[in-house]
Amino acid sequence: MKRSPLFLFLNPYGWLIVVMSIITAFILSEWWIVLLGVIGYQFVLIVEMTWGGNLGSSGRVRLARAEQENRELRAEQARLLGAIRERDDKLTAQGIAPPPPAPIADLPDPAGMVDPQEKTQK
Repeated sequence: MKRSPLFLFLNPYGWLIVVMSIITAFILSEWWIVLLGVIGYQFVLIVEMTWGGNLGSSGRVRLARAEQENRELRAEQARLLGAIRERDDKLTAQGIAPPPPAPIADLPDPAGMVDPQEKTQK
């Protein structure tokens, strides 16, 4: 489905702000107030684009899936961190020191951008 190049003019909230500014300008006889309506219309468009209002149905589905995956990953991270804390607490209760965290040189570089010699120098 191809969008019309004028789809930005289909925003009812933006038009409501412009109409209200025209009515206010007419009542006060100060026509510069219409410029505030135009600025308000643009602000509404920016807010809607920021919050995903102009994504379309497939974009909203992809955004919802990404948000759900993000929630699942955060829950998994919290579960793993809880398990690590629980393990450390058990080891501490038994009088055994928990293992120290891995040094930076042992961690994989996810982007593959750091020189291996740079890691060992730290």
